[in-house]
Amino acid sequence: MRAANEHAKGEALMAFSTAAAANWLHQVHRARAVVGTWPARYATDDERTAYKVQDALLKKLVPRQGPLVGYKIALTSPQIWEQTGLKGPAYGPIRRKRVFEHKATVRADQWSRLGVELEIVLTVNADVPRPKGTDKGRNKGRGYDKDSIAPYVGEARAGFELIDDRGADYSKLTVPWLIMDVGWNGGSLLARPNRNWSKLDLGNLEGSIAFDGKVVRTGHSGDVLGHCYNALAWLANKLGEHGKTLKKGMIVSTGSMVACQFVPPGSTAVGRIEGLGEVTLKYALPK
Repeated sequence: MRAANEHAKGEALMAFSTAAAANWLHQVHRARAVVGTWPARYATDDERTAYKVQDALLKKLVPRQGPLVGYKIALTSPQIWEQTGLKGPAYGPIRRKRVFEHKATVRADQWSRLGVELEIVLTVNADVPRPKGTDKGRNKGRGYDKDSIAPYVGEARAGFELIDDRGADYSKLTVPWLIMDVGWNGGSLLARPNRNWSKLDLGNLEGSIAFDGKVVRTGHSGDVLGHCYNALAWLANKLGEHGKTLKKGMIVSTGSMVACQFVPPGSTAVGRIEGLGEVTLKYALPK
């Protein structure tokens, strides 16, 4: 009985801590506040707890930003590992009203600090069954791999993930911090559909980001866990551990092939992936 009471007490404390962290983060989002370091009272070293905070924050964001329509995958390539000092992967939710097509304009006064990451964005063509053996938060089964997840890919596009890192001090950054704050996902900008995408070697494409016509960073799609399908397989397995699944029509931003590039206000950023497409983002000064 005592053990049961202690367990219940611990669960109650965890629920309170989760709610408090999610409430604080929601206030940060609404204020577009700069958060250089994470307050100790909302910190955790536990990955699963961080995802619970993410889930709670998502519920607060949905009324204004729309429902869940997919996921982003963070910390998947050497350039990102070097930039952040962290290794993943980790995932975050994409919300419907934060998905843009081909060309978009966002205002500089609506972001704490805007960065862009160049990614292959996959569309799921059918509900992905939960991997066997992922009960009780553990993946005991074989799970998905690059080959077994491939039939669930209905489309691949080039894209930008729009990142708002809130001015974080990367020397103090932790993976749970990133997870709790919805993976810093501020939006997804998708290139026009490419009918020939399936003929491309998605693991062997060159990409670049340019600001006002000048290339500032280049990368290679194979740097993202070897292939974007590996990233998708990881996500399906990790979601299974959390009692979630990918649904038909969801998009998955599979991870950046380049380090995040912070866009100067007043500039135009263009992302290109060889043979797949390009996107254009104008970062407008407020009028």
